[in-house]
Amino acid sequence: MIGNMIFSFFYDLVLSVLSLPSFGFLYFFKKKYRTSLMQRFGFDFPEVDKKNKPLIWIHAVSVGETRAIASLAKMLKGDYTLLISSITETGHEEAKRTLAFADYHVFLPLDISFIIKPILKRVNPDFVLISETDLWFQFLKASKNNGAKIMLVNGKVSDRSAKRLQWVPFFSKKLYGLIDFFCVQNKIYSERFLFLKVPGDKIAIIANLKFDEEVAVLEIQEIELFKKKLGINSNSKVLVVGSTHEPEEKIILNALEPIFKKYSDLKVLIVPRHPGRFNEVEKELILLNLPFCRYSKTENCNQKIVLIDAMGLLRKCYSVATIAIVGGSFIQRVGGHNILEPLAYRVPVLFGPYMHSQPDFSELVLNHQAGVQVKEEDLKNVVDDLLVNPERCFMLGDSGFKLISQFKGSTKLTLELFRKLFTK
Repeated sequence: MIGNMIFSFFYDLVLSVLSLPSFGFLYFFKKKYRTSLMQRFGFDFPEVDKKNKPLIWIHAVSVGETRAIASLAKMLKGDYTLLISSITETGHEEAKRTLAFADYHVFLPLDISFIIKPILKRVNPDFVLISETDLWFQFLKASKNNGAKIMLVNGKVSDRSAKRLQWVPFFSKKLYGLIDFFCVQNKIYSERFLFLKVPGDKIAIIANLKFDEEVAVLEIQEIELFKKKLGINSNSKVLVVGSTHEPEEKIILNALEPIFKKYSDLKVLIVPRHPGRFNEVEKELILLNLPFCRYSKTENCNQKIVLIDAMGLLRKCYSVATIAIVGGSFIQRVGGHNILEPLAYRVPVLFGPYMHSQPDFSELVLNHQAGVQVKEEDLKNVVDDLLVNPERCFMLGDSGFKLISQFKGSTKLTLELFRKLFTK
C-alpha cells in the first residue's frame, strides 16, 4: 500500500515537471489551444449522462487510432453510451467527424492523480477501450478503481518501447496489470507483450482494425464537383502526396520536378499531415518556385499543384488519384503512416524507406505486390514508370484492393471477444 502511494507520488511529480510548464506556455501564448487545455486540466469537462446504458470510454490518441476504432465504435453504439477522448487537436477533430455518433467528445485530461481521479469518479465508465498504444497509468488505475473493465484493441508496442520498458519492469508490470485483455495486431506485437511478462491467456492476435476502415462511397456528382474545383479533367493523371511532414514536401517535389515538366496533364495534390503546417507548406512552394493554388481559395485550380489546406479530405483525394505517395516514410523520426488507405480505392501506393512504425503494413503491401517502397533518389523513375504503364498501375491497385478484402473481419472478432469476456 505504502509502496503504491510512493510510486503514484513520484509518477505525478515526474509528469507534472515534464508537462505543466509546456501546457502553461500554450495556454498563455497560444490562444487556439485554450479550449482543449481547460479540459486537459480537468476544467470544462462535460457532465456525463449514461442514459441508462453502460458507458464505454474509448481513447484514441490521434487521427490514425481514431479511424481504426471507428467501425468498432459504430457497432457498440446501440447498446452503450460512448465517450471518445483524444490527445491531439487533429485527433479530436477526426473523432468529431468520423465518430460523430458518439455521445461525448473530449480531450483526455492530464494523467496526474488529482486531475484525472475526480473525473473518472464522476464519469464512472463501465468499460475502457484503448486504441493501439496510448496507455496512461493514472487514467487506467482510476478506471480500474471505479470498477471498469479495460481492453487494449488493435494493440501494438514498438521494439524501442519494449526495450525501454524492459529496464523498468516494476512500472510495466503495474501498467499492463491494469489491462484485462489485449487484442493485438499480429504475432510480432504478441511476442513483445509476452516479453514484457503479459500473461499469454490475456492476449489474442486479431489483425489490424485498419483493414475494416469504412471507405466513403461518393456520389458521381460530388466527385465531379470535387474534380472541377481541383482542375482535374478527363485526361488528367493525379498524383496524391498525402500525410506529409516537414521537410517531405521539399524532398518529394524536388525529386519529381522533371516529371512535372514531362507530363502537362499531371495534377499533384499535396495533403500535409497537420493543419498547422498549411502556411508553412505554402511558403515552401513559393520558395521552390512551383505553380500552385490553395484548395480553400479557389473554385477551379488551373495550376499543376493544389495544396489541400482543409481537414478530412485525404480519402476524397485518394478517390480521384492515379498514384498515391504516403508521407511520414521519407524521414526517420516518423517511420511511416497508414499505407492501406489508398488501396481501398484501387490506387497503387508508394512509400519511403522509413516504415519502422508500420512494419506489418509495409511487409503485407510488398508481399502482395500492391505498392512500391522507394528511396528519394529513385522516386522520379518509379513515378515515371507508373505514369507510362497504366497496366502496371492497374495491377498494383487491383492487388491492393484484394489485400484489403482478404484481411477484413478484425472488427467483428474484436467485438465478439469483448462481449464474450466482459458481458457474460
